[in-house]
This record gives sequence, C-alpha cells and structure tokens, in this order.
Amino acid sequence: MDAVDLKILTLLQGNARIKLSDIAREVHLSVTAVVRRMERLEDRGVIRGYRTLVDMEQLGITVHGFMLGGVYNVMLPRFYDYIDSVPEIIRCETIISGGKEVLLEFCCKDLDALMDFYSGDIRKYLDSMTVYLVKGPPGKDAPITLDKQQNR
Repeated sequence: MDAVDLKILTLLQGNARIKLSDIAREVHLSVTAVVRRMERLEDRGVIRGYRTLVDMEQLGITVHGFMLGGVYNVMLPRFYDYIDSVPEIIRCETIISGGKEVLLEFCCKDLDALMDFYSGDIRKYLDSMTVYLVKGPPGKDAPITLDKQQNR
C-alpha cells in the first residue's frame, strides 16, 4: 500500500459514493488505474464494503445506548448465539478481566421498547446490567437491522 492507496481510502471514507473520475483527478491517475487499485484493496480485504449511513430518528428509532452486563453463568458461545437473534443489539464487545462482561450497543424504537428489551429474555443471560443512554446516533460502523426493527 502506498500514498496513492491511502489517498483513495481517505476519499472513499469521506464519501463512498464519490465518482471514480473525481478520485482519479485527486490522485492524478486514470479512472482505469483507480479501479484496479480499488479492486486490489477489495481483494486484499482492506476495503471490506461500502455502507449507507441511516438517520435512525428519520426511521422512528429514538433510543440509542450501551448496556454493560456480566455473563457469569452462561457460556459465551451460547450468549453470542442469543444476541445474534436480537435486532436491538447492533454491537457486542467482550471484556475478560477477572470475569466475563460484555458491552452491548443497542437501538430501540422508543423508551417503551427499551423497557421491553431490558426486562425480557436478556435477563436470562446477563447476571448484572447497567444501561447508558446516548444522545445521538450510533457509530459509523454500526449497521441497524431495519427489517426487524420495524416490527418492534
């Protein structure tokens, strides 16, 4: 990877829909050369995909936050299987330091949906829970499951 590849990545991160001709002009290469470089970056796994960032509030999803919980009495693989089926959970980070804890990022339609989620099946898996609500949208790498969210 060279400086041109890094410039292409920077431009794509700023706007994944940027025209190839605009990238070519910025990096002083032909469109064909830019396409070849982008394909190489995709093949190497540097570019993993192209995403659409969605304004959740425009979809009626108004609650965003994090849940810190202890997973002490359930094996992690079983817990991971469970959270894969929960549309509200958009990200999970595992903390192993003297125990097993998880940091879950979630999105819910409203506070009633949050309370349903908080008092539901997740209690079978987490031995302790603390919820932090965040004002604002999730991070750019957090896709939401639109088809399942609309039914909640």
